[in-house]
Amino acid sequence: MSIATYDPIGVEPAPAPAPGRRNVMLVGALVATAAGAVLIGAVLGGYLSARDVAQARNQPWPADDAELPNVALFVTYIGLALSAFFAQWAHAAIKMDDRRQAYMATSFTVVLGLLFLNGMSYCWNQLGQVAGASPYATHMYAVTVTHALVVVAAIALWVVVAFRVFGGQFSPRNSEPVVAAVVIWHFAVASGLVIWWALWFVEGGPG
Repeated sequence: MSIATYDPIGVEPAPAPAPGRRNVMLVGALVATAAGAVLIGAVLGGYLSARDVAQARNQPWPADDAELPNVALFVTYIGLALSAFFAQWAHAAIKMDDRRQAYMATSFTVVLGLLFLNGMSYCWNQLGQVAGASPYATHMYAVTVTHALVVVAAIALWVVVAFRVFGGQFSPRNSEPVVAAVVIWHFAVASGLVIWWALWFVEGGPG
């Protein structure tokens, strides 16, 4: 009675699995951040250039009928700054595999982003400016609306992250999407603080 044996000679070995691509989302977030920085820099540069031209011609800047709601602006941007800590907390919670803290951090991040948009809407209404009515109004809205759209995009990304956190799809070994979302959020916060300093603090002070 013969016993069948396996002879590997002449049999092609199975190909090794292709190595997975790492940090793809992080690199994408960094590229998006760089593009966003160019965009914010362009509209902010246009604002500063228009301000220099107006001041050289002894024209009022801000416009005479513009009353800066400095307290509301300060509170609005401080709220946005605080959201950066919650975004970082969300990542730390994922790395610690603490789902409860991750729920809270992602929720607070999204809520503070929405409160920032609500605060900006109130400030625009208090300013009483109409885009196109004056160079100040046109450039002010160009900068602040562009930044608001950046925040909207960041909020949309964080809503997706929040749903995935609630679904338990992240772990200490699988947190790259959260890192990418944190990078985008920090950019939205940092650019907002630059805009607050250039448009509001320098023009009217915090009080």
